[in-house]
Amino acid sequence: MTKQPASVVQHRPWSEIEDHGLLQRIAGANKQAFTELARRHMPVMLGFARRYVSSSDAEDVVQESLTRVWIKAGQWQDRGVSPRSWIMRIVYNLCMDKLRSERWDTEPATDELKCSAATPERAYEHDCRQHQLTRALQALPERQRSAIFLTVYHTMSNRETAAVLKVSIEALESLLSRGRKRLKEIVKQQGES
Repeated sequence: MTKQPASVVQHRPWSEIEDHGLLQRIAGANKQAFTELARRHMPVMLGFARRYVSSSDAEDVVQESLTRVWIKAGQWQDRGVSPRSWIMRIVYNLCMDKLRSERWDTEPATDELKCSAATPERAYEHDCRQHQLTRALQALPERQRSAIFLTVYHTMSNRETAAVLKVSIEALESLLSRGRKRLKEIVKQQGES
């Protein structure tokens, strides 16, 4: 077996490098690392942003988020906050900024909640339930709605969600509990009216 010279370095494929390694490379202006990080996280970022803003605004939010990741990658530090949570926090903050800057009276996209139905009647019933759920979610306070979106729709762990919302795990669990309780009350009230 021949030994390779020390000057020959074996490189792992980008897909095998963990997010924190990609962020370190992005901080050094590595465009390939940035492309890989964007490939991994853009679908979740876009889906999350669409829960708060229109589809076109969500695309703008994601683009701005990725720009901030490129610029601020060197600022991320592994202090119990995963790169994914840090990225989602950027998306969350930009969505909140967008909502504060303009009045938002439309419903978030529910593409991810839709399913195909066998008959037009079932499709109508499904759409009515989805509309009811969307309205109920919109009626929740923003922090409770965000906690539910992140944990349920984006399957983030409580730790990751707490990092995105910048709260303790106990505070997150309280937000989730209150949010679920309030959601049930709202859906019940909607059903009675």
